[in-house]
Amino acid sequence: MASAAAVSMLPRPPCIHPSPVASSASLLPMCTLPFRRRPLRCSSTAYAVLRDDTALVPISAIGPVNDDKSIFEITLDLSSAPEFVASYTTPGQTVTTSVPSSGLRAAYIEIASAPHSGPQFDLLVKPVPRTTAERLCKLSVGDQVELGAVMGQGLPINDIKEAETVLYFAVAEGLSPIRALIKSGLRNNVSLYYGARNQEAVPLQEELDEWQKTGVNVIKVLTEPVQHPFLRDPSPIVKNPKSTVAVLVGPIDLQQEVKKALTSLGVPVEKIRTIAQWYPNY
Repeated sequence: MASAAAVSMLPRPPCIHPSPVASSASLLPMCTLPFRRRPLRCSSTAYAVLRDDTALVPISAIGPVNDDKSIFEITLDLSSAPEFVASYTTPGQTVTTSVPSSGLRAAYIEIASAPHSGPQFDLLVKPVPRTTAERLCKLSVGDQVELGAVMGQGLPINDIKEAETVLYFAVAEGLSPIRALIKSGLRNNVSLYYGARNQEAVPLQEELDEWQKTGVNVIKVLTEPVQHPFLRDPSPIVKNPKSTVAVLVGPIDLQQEVKKALTSLGVPVEKIRTIAQWYPNY
């Protein structure tokens, strides 16, 4: 699976906004997350060097999370950078990330851990060649990462809490904000459509299985675009359009097709939130 653009090459972070205004300028590729083959390497060392609105923080754990190693989970220890922990308040926010002295542009990465879950950020990263994302995935426990501001307003938590039907669509590392939502406890009445090119590219399979056991309807889509199973017959799924919320994290065609289907059923456009990504394939 090859992303057409690398996270680190973006001039600004991805936009999270109510439909129908989709931001084609936000070309954030995401990483496919697989089954963790071995325990992540961990370190108890924690320190941070603050410079204005940036901080150097150490990696406390790193490793691939799918069988084909196309997505990595990187855990950053923020125990000495509480300002960054406090600034992450809502799933769907991004953090500016770079490798010191690499000469590469910063990456804007959606945080995959829940807010208020401890002094750390979990990031899901796809090692796109010649980008900050690739350099991040080659680092080791104890190496430093430079963080900039946590950005964005995040996703509509209250709408999701109150909805009778919640639909999540994601491909590749687009699972990051969805994971943050689910780990925040927002898993009632949820159906998650996750697309990957094959089973080996599906990330965090143990977590997906656990979500299924705790009430999330997980639909893995491996042989067609992730939106197609939903589009074939959306009516039985959307029983009360006015109380339906959708979060779409993926390419423009996914967003356009799902939004069209949902609005035709009567789902208010402001209840459909998108995080624009572009993938030539998953």
